[in-house]
Formats: sequence, C-alpha cells, structure tokens
Amino acid sequence: MTSLLQIAGTIITILFVGAVLYSLTMTFRKRRRREQRQKDLETKQHVQVANLHQYDIQPQNGYYKYPVTCQKHLRRYPQRFTAISIELANKQPYSICLIGFADFEKGELQDTHYFYVRPPENNLSDIRDPEMNWETLNKADEFGEYWNAGMKNYFINRVLVAHNAAYVIGCITHALKIYGIEAPRFQYIDTLEVAKKLYSFTSHQLDAICHELNIDIEDHNLLSKAAATGQFLITAKKEYPMYIPRIQYINDVPTETEQMASLISVAEREECTVEELFEGGPVNMSMIQHLLTQKYIEPGEKKDTYYATDKGLDFAESLP
Repeated sequence: MTSLLQIAGTIITILFVGAVLYSLTMTFRKRRRREQRQKDLETKQHVQVANLHQYDIQPQNGYYKYPVTCQKHLRRYPQRFTAISIELANKQPYSICLIGFADFEKGELQDTHYFYVRPPENNLSDIRDPEMNWETLNKADEFGEYWNAGMKNYFINRVLVAHNAAYVIGCITHALKIYGIEAPRFQYIDTLEVAKKLYSFTSHQLDAICHELNIDIEDHNLLSKAAATGQFLITAKKEYPMYIPRIQYINDVPTETEQMASLISVAEREECTVEELFEGGPVNMSMIQHLLTQKYIEPGEKKDTYYATDKGLDFAESLP
C-alpha cells in the first residue's frame, strides 16, 4: 500500500513539474513571438509614394476637398449599411490616419472595426489626440496595403453612411489615387444632407447633432463617431418615417435591380405617378410594366398612379 502511494506521489510530482515546464516554455515562446512581431513592425519597409506632393490639392475658400462627382442618385432606405468615420493627419485628403466602421442591419448595430493607418509622410499637423503620434502610426499599414489586404470589402457593394459623405468619399478616393489604385463604385447616404433636410439644428456638426438627439458620442473615439452617424440615420427614419434618403452613386450608375427597388420604396409611402417615381427624370415604362407583371407594384386608386405591394417591399428590402 505504501509502495503504491509512493508511486502515485512520484507520478503527480512528474506531472506537476511537466506542467510547470510546459507553461514556462509557452510563456517564453509567446514572449519571443511578441518581440519578433514588434521588431517586424519597427523594421517594416513601407511603400514610398514617389513625388507625393504632386497629388496635393489646393484649398477652395480655405477648404481642402478632393472632388468626386455623383453619377446618379436613387431614393431607398437600406436594410444594411456601413457607417464610416475618418481622421486625417494633415490638410491633404489622402492623409487618412484612422478609419472606423460600424455595421448596421435592420436598425441595429451589429459590429465595429477600426484601423490605425500610416500616413504617407510624417506630417501630423491636424491631429489633436495626444495619444496619436508617429511612433504609433508608423507601425500600421498604409491605406493601400490595408485596401489590398481586404479593407476594400467594407466599401464594395455596400451602402456607406457618412457625415459630409462627399468629403469622406473624396478622402478615400484621394488615398487610393496616391497608391495607384482605381476607386470602385461607391454608393452612400450623407447624414449631413439628412440633418439639413429634416431638422433645424443650431449646428450641423455631428457631435452637436448627437447631443441634441441624446445619441452617445465620444471625443477622440472614431468608432463612437461611426456608430453615432449610423444611429442618427436610424433616429431620423423613426422621427420622419415618410422621408426616404438619397443613395448617391460615384464611379458608376445604379443597377437595374437597384432602380426597381428604389421605385418600390418611393411607392411604399403613397400612390405615385410615374413622373413622381422617376423624380422628373426619364420615365422607363418597360420597368414599370415589369414591376406590374412581377406584382411588385399595383395600380393605385387614382388614375395613372401606382402603389407598392408587400411582395415588392420584400424584394426591395432583400437588397444590401
């Protein structure tokens, strides 16, 4: 009996010593990997943009804005969208140093993501957050690197929501240009436009809007700003249910499916004539006939008017 107890004690001791040695080994390996990652970050060779300042833009009325042109717009409230907020290192729109995303679906925040971005040069003249410095940013990937590694998936085939969206999309486009990357089709809703259309705020700055509507927002927190942008759009929809925001398109025009979804969305609120459905633009009667055939819309009580059906609304809401 004593012999068995001694054997058991020896086995337990061996197991304990083995566990301690394993723990020490894993700790050492983790520390070595962490040190190696830190070394890799510090010695990483970044893309050097040749003759960077050839891409600089000059201010117009004191405002640095990279120009983008809207190809077309439609009216539709997306069931899913990504709110975006950016911070620049300096006045040039290409100098993105921080970008935050907030994914929404059916009026609820689903996920958030943010990235520190290494600007193309060490000029941080517009940064106000004391925790943002070149030592931190220099370890991050550049915008072009992030884009090619998968960040583009946050933009392509998604409805973007941003405050002063044309400016934000202009910054994205400018940042892509300096790395020789062609900008994709962007589709976006501008919450600044929504604020000016529906409300009489004392200020149209995002933080002032959020304070008036009791929407949570934090200074120097880009994720908070992205989430607040999306929440403002949701709040506006609740307070003004008849309003349908404009989705604007850059670098391409809407697909036929998107156009049909827009017509259905407009006809959901009230009976509309074809002129009202197409907002005074060219009328496409073949598309109207297709929507009637599919039972996505039906004739209204008034002559030459149309109204969306439940089947049509299901179709429209199935789009991203």
